[in-house]
Amino acid sequence: STEFFQQSFIQTAQASSEYYASSIGSILDIIVPDYILKNTAKLKTVKNAQIQKNLHEKYAVQGDDEERYGTWKSLIRQEFARKRSVIFLFPTIEEAEYAFTLLEKGVEEYAFILHGSVPLKKIVETWNNIMKEPHPVVVITTGGFLSLPRGDVETIVVERESSRHYKIPRRPFLDIRQIAETLAEKKGIKIFFADNFLRLETLWRQGEGEVMDASPFKFRSLSTAKDFLADMRPNKTSLAQPRQGFKIFSEETERLVNRTRDESEHMMILATRRGTAPSTVCGDCQNIVTCSSCSAPVVLHSNFFLCHHCGERRSTEEYCKVCGSWKLGAIGIGIDLVEKKIKDKFPEISLFRIDSDTVNSDKTAHSIIQRYRAKPGSILLGTEMMLQYVHEKVENSAIISLDSLFSLPDFRIQEKILSILIRMRAMTARDFVVQTRKADEKVFEYGLKGNMSDFYRISMDERKKFNYPPFTVLVKLTLEGKKEVIVKEMEQAQTILEPYEAEIFPAFTHTIKGNFVLHGLIRLPKDKWVDASLVEKLRSLPPNVTVRVDPETLL
Repeated sequence: STEFFQQSFIQTAQASSEYYASSIGSILDIIVPDYILKNTAKLKTVKNAQIQKNLHEKYAVQGDDEERYGTWKSLIRQEFARKRSVIFLFPTIEEAEYAFTLLEKGVEEYAFILHGSVPLKKIVETWNNIMKEPHPVVVITTGGFLSLPRGDVETIVVERESSRHYKIPRRPFLDIRQIAETLAEKKGIKIFFADNFLRLETLWRQGEGEVMDASPFKFRSLSTAKDFLADMRPNKTSLAQPRQGFKIFSEETERLVNRTRDESEHMMILATRRGTAPSTVCGDCQNIVTCSSCSAPVVLHSNFFLCHHCGERRSTEEYCKVCGSWKLGAIGIGIDLVEKKIKDKFPEISLFRIDSDTVNSDKTAHSIIQRYRAKPGSILLGTEMMLQYVHEKVENSAIISLDSLFSLPDFRIQEKILSILIRMRAMTARDFVVQTRKADEKVFEYGLKGNMSDFYRISMDERKKFNYPPFTVLVKLTLEGKKEVIVKEMEQAQTILEPYEAEIFPAFTHTIKGNFVLHGLIRLPKDKWVDASLVEKLRSLPPNVTVRVDPETLL
């Protein structure tokens, strides 16, 4: 037999199995993909390659992309001079690919990229080239290659640290950022967390001195763009005037579209929701039209309702299921409606679109971006998915509406909204318009001024008041099934977990495919996790109880 993994990697899996109240096998199943396990005979390792170090320090870097990549190029030169290698971790393949084009410049012979879309033969070849290269290397990768057993790695950089893509959406629901940090600790090496706007938990750790500043720390995002908040509410001072129709575009947005066309510039427009309208409401009883399978609000597309939660599709030819009224009206702004209005109002403008309904691969997205860039005077329309493919600044940009996000009862939603605002603003060179019917929301003021310090201070006060992270560690339990059955099963789970108490509440979408969904929430002080007694009890729960430690959302 041959030892394939370094001791520190196995120690990471062991520690993570305690943190996530899971088994070592289930942890390894996530962090070691099949294409590694099935090819261990072909992949080189170096015996006794690991040197235990005592350099475990945590750093934070918050700044725009240009500043951060300048920091990384200096870091690579510095580590190479010390004969040490660096690993850069990214949440998506697209972001890793783009980073590679920037970081390899000047060190092409010693820069390597690994991710799950690389062909298997190329993975084996690249892995082996990394292992046999005598010179220090820089490796740009995604979470599946943290097991790379190169002994001279003394630095791991977690880029786009705020991305939700680091959360694995299947059991045991790992966070790759946490895995990377644990690995750095077990190896005794440095780790950097970096983004335009770091997670609030990371900022709190920086404020507590647990994470150090790697460079002058910026709590204000600078931009050359001129910002404008367009209040889309009807004018309350003109009640005597006939009510105007529902407007999709503000005057400021229309002005930017016209200038983009006339001056052969480029414009980017963000619509946060798919479909024509994110909600449909009965005009008589105000009941929201929901999915018959999972109870989530259905989204109106051109001539059908689609549930984006479970995929149910049905005709729009129906009456209100509560009162029988035929007065069903669409509310909100979806990307289909925005596209239609742009084509109707500005038929001469070239329009390109990126969202999950129209793009099914990175190759398709890259092709769209290339054609958009080659066509001055054009518009790129997309959902949040679009942002990971736009790497160069555009002259003008607009957010049509973020208002539907405010309705989500998620303690992280304000942070998500601010992150979108800051990222869009950073991508804009000239004019940036945000449309809203909630102009009084403070998050718009913080986002348009790039004022992250005040947002952080207020958010921390709220999280402390309501006992949310980073002041607690949350453990969420989920049961799905017939309501009367899972209520009893949750009571049984509570008995197993005694003396730990769980707050019980229904999921945001109460049902999935006819089954009721029930959550239980355990809150622990941050310094009390990992709690060995609770871990043992969580492991003893029946397999139909889903356990999430540090859940991304409570919905």
